[in-house]
Amino acid sequence: MEHQRGKVIIGCDVIAADKLSEKLVSMLPPALHGRPSATLRLGLREMLINAIEHGSLEIGFERKSVETAGMDYLEFLLKRQKDPEYAGRTVEVEYHISPRKAIFRISDQGRGFDHKHARSTAQQGENDLDLAHGRGIRMTLRIFDKVRYNEKGNRVTLLKKYGAATQSAQAS
Repeated sequence: MEHQRGKVIIGCDVIAADKLSEKLVSMLPPALHGRPSATLRLGLREMLINAIEHGSLEIGFERKSVETAGMDYLEFLLKRQKDPEYAGRTVEVEYHISPRKAIFRISDQGRGFDHKHARSTAQQGENDLDLAHGRGIRMTLRIFDKVRYNEKGNRVTLLKKYGAATQSAQAS
């Protein structure tokens, strides 16, 4: 397997985020296909959707809670995507996939957020598992070896190491 690098820019569309997560995970080494790649895809998808909703579309946790409780969140999301203030915004994904690790850098055009507080809350397990949302960071911290935000909180870098497992699985 050779190194694969690239950059993809998508609009604020959760379906595009889902498809992109599938495409990126399909580039991983064959030994990771199956459950490991499904888990990585889940974490990657969560961060892409966070970048869209909470980043570029600037939908805060409280606002999302209100809109999901009203059972018309999809309608709200579609309106937000068309709002002139947010309509042209995008999410950028840079990736570097090698035989030993995968690095994904996801950047949005939002104001950022207090990622230190969010990480602390996620690590302490304070997220309410009964909520319809709010578990993405906690899940991602478990899936990836490193999750690092820029100071502003509008860019996250995800690192997954898999070299030793991949090498031994390919030798079998």
